[in-house]
Amino acid sequence: MSRWADDPERAAGDLVERCLDAIGLRGRVLLANQAAHWLPGLPGLAGRGLEVAHWNRRLVGTGSGKAAPWPPAGPFEVVLLRLPKAKDEQEMAAHACLSVLAPDGRLVVYGGNEEGIRSAATMLEGVCGAVETLAKRGHGRVLAVARPTQSARLRSSLSAWRSTAALEIGGQRRQWISYPGVFAAGRLDEGTALLIGALPPLRAGARVLDYGCGSGLIGAAALCQSRAIALHALDSDSVALEAARQNLPSAHCVLGTSLGEVGATRYDAILSNPPLRQGMAEDHTLLEHLIAEAPAHLPAGGVLQIVVQRRVPLERRLAQHFASVAIAAETGRYRVWRAYVGDSSVS
Repeated sequence: MSRWADDPERAAGDLVERCLDAIGLRGRVLLANQAAHWLPGLPGLAGRGLEVAHWNRRLVGTGSGKAAPWPPAGPFEVVLLRLPKAKDEQEMAAHACLSVLAPDGRLVVYGGNEEGIRSAATMLEGVCGAVETLAKRGHGRVLAVARPTQSARLRSSLSAWRSTAALEIGGQRRQWISYPGVFAAGRLDEGTALLIGALPPLRAGARVLDYGCGSGLIGAAALCQSRAIALHALDSDSVALEAARQNLPSAHCVLGTSLGEVGATRYDAILSNPPLRQGMAEDHTLLEHLIAEAPAHLPAGGVLQIVVQRRVPLERRLAQHFASVAIAAETGRYRVWRAYVGDSSVS
């Protein structure tokens, strides 16, 4: 197994460190979409007399630090962009980084072949013209481009990437807002649709959390059931959260990776299609933390309802933390689990 398959973030970090001299770091440098382990020590950059800034649209690691939908104001002489995983997000991230580049600046993009770095070269060529390959090694490469002389080529604000689609949510047809890289952008995915079709009863005044909200589909369905609920929406992706703010104007949106971000707040219902991947690898860490932490944020009678693929075994894990566990709905591919703290009624 190649190192890119086993530990892509470490492979990417090592690759770009090997060609720092070829990159020609100078002046103000922006590190964009960098992994948690590479951010703190900035290996290879110490002692170079640089002014270094960071931009991540998602919280990294345990969620400490910052995330923002768009990079900080430039100009930057060099931007190092770790290639995002989603193809549409790759294009938006490149435009975002180019938009804060100095006129004579350089955007350096690096990633693995399986992550799409070769097709990213074609995309960059279409925007910037010539693409220079600074390094190829171990199924990865480092590319460099200059800011295009015609700035009209750049979509240089988040609003320029906003998309809308007509969706039916909770029996109501509406225009739905999304952005590149947001889960299930512009559509209602099968798992979320199954959960929405089996929502628990939500009384007026109930406090409800859409955990891992994405653009806010589950929260919107909960509001269709009862406009009188107090809806909170939590996600680690600041761009997804911006879409949720626009789709759910009445919701309280929280940037975070875990229930710890809501403090001592308690909910009558926590609803989620939880993320099961970190990058390209499957990772159940966030799901396990959600199940373990949820009871402390639910009163007696409070409910956690989640949808996961059927192959993910949850009954035993849920039973360790909840008094009552049941399957609320299922298909050949997905299963909706409903777990109550105490008696089986939403207080």
